[in-house]
Amino acid sequence: MTAEMTADGLPIPAAEPAPPVAEEGPADGKPRRGRRKAFLLLFLLGLLAMLATIAAWYLLFRQPIPLPLPGIPESQVPKYATAVYGSQRPAGVAVSPSGDRIYVTDSEGARTGLVFDAGGNKLGAMVPPAETGTDHAPVYLAVDPLTGEVYVSDRLAGTIYVYDRDGVYQREFTLAVPRPGWQPLGLAFDRAGSLYVTDLSGPYQKVLVIDRKAQVTRTLGENEKLNFPNGVAADAAGDVFVTDSNNGRLLMFDPSGKVRAQVGRGAGQGNLGLPRGIAVDDQGRVFVADATGQGVFVYRAPSGESRRLDFLGLVGEQGAADGQFAYPNSVAVDGRGRVYVADTFNDRVQIWSY
Repeated sequence: MTAEMTADGLPIPAAEPAPPVAEEGPADGKPRRGRRKAFLLLFLLGLLAMLATIAAWYLLFRQPIPLPLPGIPESQVPKYATAVYGSQRPAGVAVSPSGDRIYVTDSEGARTGLVFDAGGNKLGAMVPPAETGTDHAPVYLAVDPLTGEVYVSDRLAGTIYVYDRDGVYQREFTLAVPRPGWQPLGLAFDRAGSLYVTDLSGPYQKVLVIDRKAQVTRTLGENEKLNFPNGVAADAAGDVFVTDSNNGRLLMFDPSGKVRAQVGRGAGQGNLGLPRGIAVDDQGRVFVADATGQGVFVYRAPSGESRRLDFLGLVGEQGAADGQFAYPNSVAVDGRGRVYVADTFNDRVQIWSY
């Protein structure tokens, strides 16, 4: 190789090679491996914390942590999915938030409550206490959102019985200030754990709102001339919905206790016949089991100044096939968008989903 020359003919000395660039940290790479170990340790600790949270939730509430539902169009109505058999003339139905327990009351046969799992397998019975001279007719059920206990109204005994989530009898529900002769029927809880009960006693039938100390904090509907109110439900906004069965009405009470909107009896679209059980889902849809309408009517709270609930659609029709009803009496919803209907004269509970 020929050396380069300067202008006066002298050779240009060759440049010395640059020293190698030293890598950060010692040559053995210990700090880098240390950072990787620290990251892995933090990841494992986070995973353990998440698993511990899930385990603690399950031990406390005996149910999976509810996951958020994917978006469901508000106007959409559910479709038939399956049915649970094994009941005799089911009158009421309730379900745990996750859907892992389905509770049903039988109006014939042994006249007890039944407990099923999500697959329709019978897990046990909710047997009322043995009392001499007392006949039983369990009707409606509600699940306490804070304890998971199941409340069951007994029409003939004129009381409410409480069971644990597996159907084991716990106690009779008693008011802090007794109301002799009260006749509890429809049951519901709001998210805060207040209990709503339709009471058929007295000259004016009504809805009792009961706090966690068993105190009646207010009443609804005493001025509305209710006639055999069956179902009651409360939404997240504090509105209360009541099926005024023998008057063929669905009433919506606002948080102040005034009637905000209603739907009446008739042959027009969305009009009711003999409304019975009722439920409200997390998106504010109102489901009403109509015994003579042979289906479940779906509504939502009215917008603007309207005095009538918006009708979204009718679920089912008369018959004995899948998706058909014979005098449905009760409806419930879980936290996963499933709708459960006591299909009374078909001796089953139908499950509909989005």
